[in-house]
Parts: sequence; structure tokens; C-alpha cells
Amino acid sequence: MKNHYLDQRIRVKKPKLSDTEQKIANYLVHAEETLANKTLDELASEIGVSQSSVYQFVKRIGYNGFQEFKIDVARNSNYQPNFQPINPSTGDDNITSEDSSFDIAKKVLQSNLHSLSNSTHFITEELLDSVLALIYSAKTLHFFGQGGSTIVAFDSFHKFIRTKYRCNYIFDYHMQLSFVTKLTNEDCVFIFSHSGQTKESINLARQVKKTDAKMITLTGNGGSELTTLSDEAIIVVTEESRFRTEALSSRIGYLNVMDAIYTNVMHHNYDQNTDSLKRIRDNIGTTKVDPQNFML
Repeated sequence: MKNHYLDQRIRVKKPKLSDTEQKIANYLVHAEETLANKTLDELASEIGVSQSSVYQFVKRIGYNGFQEFKIDVARNSNYQPNFQPINPSTGDDNITSEDSSFDIAKKVLQSNLHSLSNSTHFITEELLDSVLALIYSAKTLHFFGQGGSTIVAFDSFHKFIRTKYRCNYIFDYHMQLSFVTKLTNEDCVFIFSHSGQTKESINLARQVKKTDAKMITLTGNGGSELTTLSDEAIIVVTEESRFRTEALSSRIGYLNVMDAIYTNVMHHNYDQNTDSLKRIRDNIGTTKVDPQNFML
């Protein structure tokens, strides 16, 4: 039986795992429920690798040692994704041609719920506090993405402009490159790239790195160069289906993560952010038709 908890945890690191580490990862993900009861020696022997390889692997995926790994696995032994898991033979989320339109709608909803619950699964309190600290130390927030990630970048800009911070969103890549030359230590940049392999996003991050600005990236690729260039990186893991790429499925996850960060920011310096929100609402209110003056 597949260990969904370990599968999601290990997937963040998979792009940069060695052949030996891949072997250990595959064994752990498909190991029996008794995994938490095995000794380091027993586990290494069953996998066919050295004890040090297993020990280094569990540290690679975020544990301080083998004992902590076993405790965490035992604690999450009953973890199951809250949606119909993707069928590995067809690559879809159990949707068939025999399903009614409403059945398909329900399965898509289940998949979206999974994306929502998964989106904060790998965000620790320490990571969240560190990301927020970078924001609090800035005066201007910038949101950049390429392709489908521009949607998340623009939505984030649309949210955060309600805060006390000045905010910036630029759609064109060349304009993004031009603008980052103006960045200072008062700026904090968000870069969104689910694949983590988009040349433009990586190059943009390299240029930001040359400045004094802080950089936060959101990606689905824990092995991307983006994570090494960033001051902080948030990994959003999603499943891919036949008609919905990871990038499409992940969008809900990214929006959820940014909602969580935005809400934290709004409650920090509450009075200033409330005043900013009120002024924006007052301005937008001038675009509304007064019901009392509306005549049929």
C-alpha cells in the first residue's frame, strides 16, 4: 500500500535525489505499515543499501535523525488524501467516459479540495514566520510570474494592494528585468514558477539576487535553482491528471498559500492595514451606482 504521507514529503526533494536515494525513496513510499517498527539495520538490509545511506536520506527529507523519522511516520500512519487518488494506469483522477457531468464535477471538486489541503502541508510555522518577517521588513512588494504563474502573481498583487504596503505587478518579462535594477533593501519580491524550470523565472531570480531586495519563491520543484536563489522558498506539491496539468491543479494551492500569508499580514499592524482597506473601499465605492438614484 502506498504511503501517501511519505510520498508527498519525499516528492519535494525527488528532482535532486541520487540513484541510491531514489531506491530508498521508492521503498519507503511503498513499504508496509510496519515501517515505523523497523530498526535502521533492518531497513537498510531490506532496501539493499548501507545504514549511513538510509540515515543520510531521512535527514535529506527533513528529519534530525532516524528516530524522529520513525516517530513521524507512526504519527501519520493513518494519513490519507481527502480525494480519490489519481489512477496510475490512466493518469486521471478516476474520471471515466461513463461518468455523468455531475459526477465529473464532484470529482474535480474532490481534487481541488485535495489541492487546498495539500498546499499548506509542507509549510512549517518556522517557514511561515520567516516569510512574514521578510514582508514586514519591506516597504514595497513585487509579484512576478511567467505563463500560467502570471495569474497567481496578479491575484496576489490584487490581494496585497489592500495592505499598507506599496505593491507592484508587471506582466512583460523584459519590463520585469528592467524594473529589478531599481530594487533596494526596502523591496520584497515574490516569484511564482510551478515547474521551477522556466528559464525566464530563473534568470529573473538571478537578477533579483544581485540586488539588496529579499526574494520569496513559490514552486512545485524543491530541486529548482529558484530555491537556492531565494531567501525563502515555499514548495506546493500537487498531482497531475490527464486533462489538468500540475500547473493548473496547483493554482488553487498557490492561491490558498497567498491567502494565508495575506491574512497574517493584514492582522499585523492591524490599524494601518484596516485604514488602507477602508480608503480603497471608499475609492471603489465611487464607481457604484447609488440605489436611491437608480430608476427603472
